[in-house]
Formats: sequence, structure tokens, C-alpha cells
Amino acid sequence: MNPFKDFSPDTLSLEIRFDPLTGQTTRLLGISYELPARPDLDEVVKRSREIFCPFCPDALEKSTPLFPKELIPEGRILRGEACVVPNLLPLDRYTGVCVVSKTHYIAIEDLTAEILRDPFLASWDLVKAVAAYDPDVNYFNINWNYMFPAGSSLVHPHIQVNCGVIPTYQQRAQIESGMKYFMESGREFWSDYLEAERKAEERFVADIGPTSWTLSFAPHSILPDLWCIFPGHSSLLEIKEEDLDHFLRGLEGAIRYFDMEGLFSFNMAMFSGRESGHFRLNAKISPRLLLREIGNSDHTYLQFLHREHMCCRAPESVREKVLDAFGKS
Repeated sequence: MNPFKDFSPDTLSLEIRFDPLTGQTTRLLGISYELPARPDLDEVVKRSREIFCPFCPDALEKSTPLFPKELIPEGRILRGEACVVPNLLPLDRYTGVCVVSKTHYIAIEDLTAEILRDPFLASWDLVKAVAAYDPDVNYFNINWNYMFPAGSSLVHPHIQVNCGVIPTYQQRAQIESGMKYFMESGREFWSDYLEAERKAEERFVADIGPTSWTLSFAPHSILPDLWCIFPGHSSLLEIKEEDLDHFLRGLEGAIRYFDMEGLFSFNMAMFSGRESGHFRLNAKISPRLLLREIGNSDHTYLQFLHREHMCCRAPESVREKVLDAFGKS
């Protein structure tokens, strides 16, 4: 009985979608949700400059650790302004943080493929170095928390690299589900999925070089997110430099879409193993936001304790805007 309709009967819709690969469920709400206005970040950036930042040029060499010489002879990995140092948070057997640039703050609208090229190449260098150094390491991921709604504790942009012997929950689910699909059908999930998405023309965005981009059928975030798949590659150890360039063109398109929506924060994770027949190198890029002006998180008991995703917009409803952001409209 809706108080805004004189307490007359009203109906709200809910759709529960299953991730085509893992079976993870997402609750898709049929509500009208207006994003809050993008906050004025000038004060946040100003305060961050007043607090010690270990990634700024005058502090980085004195305040960040070095890799052991047997792993990285120079101690740090340098490419242009990008610099990879060990991560003091031991999230895996080998962890690194790539400082994107000497610039303390890069606004979302300024994150281009050109700016991100050196940081991603440097992060990739660490993955290759670890793979050569330790044959027991079979799982690699490159990650990014951009700005505070995504969990970043520093404004200075930085990418995180983890390499280990045990996959994360999400990557394990992808590996096991891909194998199960093959055992049951005799076909590879990844090619079947992309073929179905292209044919449906509801969520598919673009093929860019060896990468294929689509809106997620069952989003991981409050607003629709994007999934990038390398259908011909299972590992970061297989790709070439130009393949990473193609990925960054797509990532720039995803970021451009978030900016068009008035968003200023996102998470990214790229999942990789060593060579594998039934797994494909892939990445999720999910927008993050504060739901209302009060500053409440977009993650609640549902996501945190039930491990259930929730999305307020159907991915199909934003496809035209995403195509425009990718220059494919």
C-alpha cells in the first residue's frame, strides 16, 4: 500500500539473475534510482595533499620498500613515471603496488589508455618476473581501487598486483565452473558465451583486438558493470604488449562511461592463471558510489555477508550509452 499513491496497492518488481559462468546470483531491482550528484572533490584532494603520501615523488624512494635483488635486481620496476614497489599488505605470496604517476591526483575524466600504459606494463613486468622466479605460483591478478568509494585509502592512483599458489574465491569459481561446463558440454564456455551475447545484441559492446567487451548479464555492482574476456588467451604470460594496449582502449571506454554517468570511482580486477585449456584471461570493471548525499556505502549486509549482488538498473538499459563511450554507437 504505497503512501505516495494514497496508500493504494502497488507492486515492485524483482528479477534474480544467475551468472552464466559461476551461477552467482544477482538481485536486479525494478526501481527508479537517481544517482546523487558527483561531490566536490577539491576539498578531499586538498586534505590528501596535507597528509603524508608515500607515493609522491619527494617521498617514494625513502618511504617504500625494495624487492629482493634475486626477484627484481633493481629493487623497483620503473616504466616512465610508473613505479612498482612491494605491497606492505601481504595479500598473497608476492604482492606489488604500482604507482601510476608522479601526479598526486588524476581525475577520472583524465584516465586515458596512454596514461595507463606504463603502469599496466610495469605491473605485467612483475607478474612475468614472479612467474619466472617461482614455478609454484600459478595465479596472478592485477587490481585497482580508484578513489575512496572503491576502498582506496590514498588519492594518489595506484594499482595492486598479487601472485600466489591459491586462487581467490572468484577466480577459483571461474576455473571450476569453466571446467564443469566443458565436462558437461564438450565445449568451451568462453566462446559459447561471447557468441550468445553477440547474437542477443542486448549487452555486447565491442571486440577490440584480442579482447571482447560486454555488459555483465548479472552485474556485481549497484550499477551495471563490464566484463572483458580474452577469448584466445588464458594467461597474462601469453599475451603481447599490443594485446595489453587493446585492453587499455577498452578500459578507457569503460571509464569514460562511468564519467558520463557522473561517477568518480570504480574497482577493477584482472584474473589470470598460467596456461590453461578451459580458463580465459578476463577482467571485471565495476563502478562504485556513495548511494546518497549522507555518504552511505553501496555495499550492505547483502553483499558483505550473503555474498549476493544487487543492481538497480538492467544492463540492457544502459547499452546505448556504453556503446557511445566506446565510440561504437
